Amino acid sequence: AQCAQAAIELLAKTGIPEPARRANSFPHQLSGGQRQRAMIAMALASEPQLLLADEPTTALDVTLRGQILDLLSDLQRANGMAVLLITHDLNLVRRFADRVAVMEQGVLVEQGPVADVFNAPQHAYTRRLIASQPRRDVAPADSPPGTPPVIHTQDLRVVYPTPLPGIRGWFKKGEFVAVQGATLSLLPGETLGVVGESGSGKSTLAQAILGLLPHTGQLQVGGQAWQLPAMRNTPANQQLRRRVQVVFQDPFSSLSPRLTVEEIVGEGLKVHEPALNTAERRIRVEAVLSEVGLTEAQYPRLLERYPHEFSGGQRQRLAIARALIVQPQVLVLDEPTSALDVTIQQQVLGLLQRLQKEKGLSYLLITHDVDVIRAMAHNVLVMKDGAVLEHGVVDQVLDAPQHPYTQRLVAAATVPDGASA
Repeated sequence: AQCAQAAIELLAKTGIPEPARRANSFPHQLSGGQRQRAMIAMALASEPQLLLADEPTTALDVTLRGQILDLLSDLQRANGMAVLLITHDLNLVRRFADRVAVMEQGVLVEQGPVADVFNAPQHAYTRRLIASQPRRDVAPADSPPGTPPVIHTQDLRVVYPTPLPGIRGWFKKGEFVAVQGATLSLLPGETLGVVGESGSGKSTLAQAILGLLPHTGQLQVGGQAWQLPAMRNTPANQQLRRRVQVVFQDPFSSLSPRLTVEEIVGEGLKVHEPALNTAERRIRVEAVLSEVGLTEAQYPRLLERYPHEFSGGQRQRLAIARALIVQPQVLVLDEPTSALDVTIQQQVLGLLQRLQKEKGLSYLLITHDVDVIRAMAHNVLVMKDGAVLEHGVVDQVLDAPQHPYTQRLVAAATVPDGASA
């Protein structure tokens, strides 16, 4: 009982909501950020003298990132614990570290006090890292009034069944409301950013729009509603699936290690254009790979390679090519750069911006990174605990936020220069 209570207290310290209930959950029942927090709680359970923190806040939103850093700082002061922080998040280094070491291809190229390295970097790679912040290069939102949206929801609601205690649980289930009353519109050629903390309902909203979860309320893709239940692969639903494709968060786990590049990228054509023969399919695969910057000239035997032969940024390009090959109207981008370092993140965002301008794509961008929202989005929607708290044009929402939560989110994303522990 004492161990169980201690576990609940550790989960609470790392910011997991309803820790007593979550302590009895299985990992697949938690969001990505909640799983990350549970791992941090496990590492802190024995009060170690040295904590090796390998990308400890990658899946966390900026407000929670601050909570975790404050927690680690408190433990350092209380226990004298040392922390070796491995990260690609430069703001994290600025805020938390006393000293920083910069590595490139296995070589330690520069090290020193944080303020010295950030204010006067000596090595060219360090200078590139510090300069690699997301840049905004998107076409202005110029859809004429009355343009029909490619995605429209009205009072969208998604619930998960939960077990009830006692004899009631024999006869019925409770419900956990993951998305409550979400209303949004995404216009052609524009990006709608959905920002919020881990567990806020962002990814659940995306899965409902993709037709992967049951829902209530209105949901239309290109003016057509999913045939319910949306998970059924009816001919009408299959046509909608072609219109809206997804790029997942983790390029290391979202590509099958057993398939070659040609099989991964061309898989959608087997479903949506089965009449194509092998040669025609290969031509389409090579064309879309070229569009995302992967060619046979750069990568010999490109079509025969497997995912493990590519870097994280290259794998994400493969994932984008896989989504583009069926010529969708909408890409759902679920944390598309959170697993990438800042230089690769900048390249992938630049690729997405170019593809949007060339093809008129619409993006539903799910992220907890306010800098990525600023670089990519035309409009933004802020979620917390399944509810939409604020929405509007990106500059208005982020520069003059009205809701206290949005204000905290924007403030947490702004790290003053020279700030460190």
